[in-house]
Amino acid sequence: MSKVKYAIYKDNYKLITTTFPQIRWSSNYKELISKGEKFIHDTKVTTVMWRKPPYQWVKINSDGSALNNPGRLGAVDIIRDQKGEMLLAFATPLGEGTNNKVELEAAIFGMTLSLELGYNKIILEVDSQFMVDWIMHKAEPHWSINTQMLKLQALIRHTHKFKCNHTLKEANFVADSLSKHSHKITSPQLYFNNHQIPK
Repeated sequence: MSKVKYAIYKDNYKLITTTFPQIRWSSNYKELISKGEKFIHDTKVTTVMWRKPPYQWVKINSDGSALNNPGRLGAVDIIRDQKGEMLLAFATPLGEGTNNKVELEAAIFGMTLSLELGYNKIILEVDSQFMVDWIMHKAEPHWSINTQMLKLQALIRHTHKFKCNHTLKEANFVADSLSKHSHKITSPQLYFNNHQIPK
């Protein structure tokens, strides 16, 4: 155990002396060890959970995936009702582009599908705070994604009620997992619950 501690302190010492050359081995190593032993890591725990939408609302969990930025893109949406049951899921590859573009494209698909299914009280939940700020007019998007932003705002105007929430990636894990799948397919795919397939 003492060998492991020594190795850790030695690595830390090298890192610190590179950053702060005024620290010398002979005069300050014992002080460094003493401070290291008193160090307490401050851990913060946050409860993360997915919440059902209110009565007569649907929630879209939307996500985009870029293998590089820019790189190959894939978009997904999962639409769930007030009971938390999946109405449908959607995945599609989108060619090449940036992560901001794919996040917006995913939201456009989700909003379009929800409106086509007849839902007009919609919560859009994404794990990009930038996107929430753009949608809620708290920040201006980059000019290169302005076309997508205008399409999304036009869809929002067709809703009766609309909310856009930021969520942590852990609460959006179903959409995040499906977004990885979007890189393995070659055409758009819709997934319905068996009893909800439109006739």
